[in-house]
Amino acid sequence: MNKLKRLVIYNLETDLNSHVLAAAHDWIESFAKICDEVVVYSTHVGRVDLPSNTVVREIGGGSVFKRAIAVIRLIKSFVSEIPKRRSLTVFHHMSTRSLLITGLFYKLMGVKQGLWYSHAKKSISLKFSYKFADKLFTSIPGAIPISGARVKYVGHGINSKRFLTGFSSLPERRDGIVALGRVTPVKKIESLIDAISISGVTNVIITCLGPADNTSKYPENLLKEAKKKGVVLILKKAIPYSEIPNALSEFDSIFTGTPKSVDKAVIEGALCGCFVISSEEQALKLTGMNYVLQALGFESIPTIDQQIIRLNQVSTREKERLRFFLRLKAAEINDVDKTTQNILRELE
Repeated sequence: MNKLKRLVIYNLETDLNSHVLAAAHDWIESFAKICDEVVVYSTHVGRVDLPSNTVVREIGGGSVFKRAIAVIRLIKSFVSEIPKRRSLTVFHHMSTRSLLITGLFYKLMGVKQGLWYSHAKKSISLKFSYKFADKLFTSIPGAIPISGARVKYVGHGINSKRFLTGFSSLPERRDGIVALGRVTPVKKIESLIDAISISGVTNVIITCLGPADNTSKYPENLLKEAKKKGVVLILKKAIPYSEIPNALSEFDSIFTGTPKSVDKAVIEGALCGCFVISSEEQALKLTGMNYVLQALGFESIPTIDQQIIRLNQVSTREKERLRFFLRLKAAEINDVDKTTQNILRELE
């Protein structure tokens, strides 16, 4: 593909220390490799370490007054790009509001623009803005509530090198199942508790690593449910993104119950050698775990309790062989450089 001269990115957060959106920083860095100039307009800006051809500007947000200022800054952003429109491409990363506010103007300028979106819910801003985008990008079918020729599936876009080389060697012994990310009902942790109880495997500990939903009693009820069924459940606070590779390498498996979309955390787990436990077909395919299950003798997706039982039967040596294979497949499917190249190729 030809190298783009100038790329303008709108996103929600650019911060290496972010617990939720630190991966957006990796996307910017990857885009910078194949563009002459990259300008980022971000709602929030924190710790940044990007190439010299990249500029990051904070839009802001929060109170009504700050949101009004943010709108003005968004308007100024596309006005400043008018003289450079012939060499310009625009990309909105999960930022449907920026597409809503600036999309029509870029379209009238004849500038190609794309939107990355990965959420099953069709928000109001998405409903009214997506038509301004020339292409809509997401990880897998079902991860965006829109269909049609403009929708392109490009993997999840993860800096696989961060996870493949984030630690010198994998531990010989790993224990337990981790669920990474916010502890909310959509994660369906209770289905994992039920599966462990049904399986009869007694040496499995569940660790939820991430912020709890303090607006509900879900975390508290989850602990009560686990205790009732004789399952050990540990809730731990979120850790810095840079520490996740080492943290994940301590666990045997990672669980995801999120329907219709695939949380990038489960792919990061696979990159760290965690077996993926899930009844969601797309999660198994996007991480490469479907190949591991086939190697373990399953012709179709087994139930969660069957996955737990079978993995418990595998020897340590065989597990390490399968972990190595899983990590390579996860990297092959989801590497951020491959994703960004595919996005820009579609926007040429």
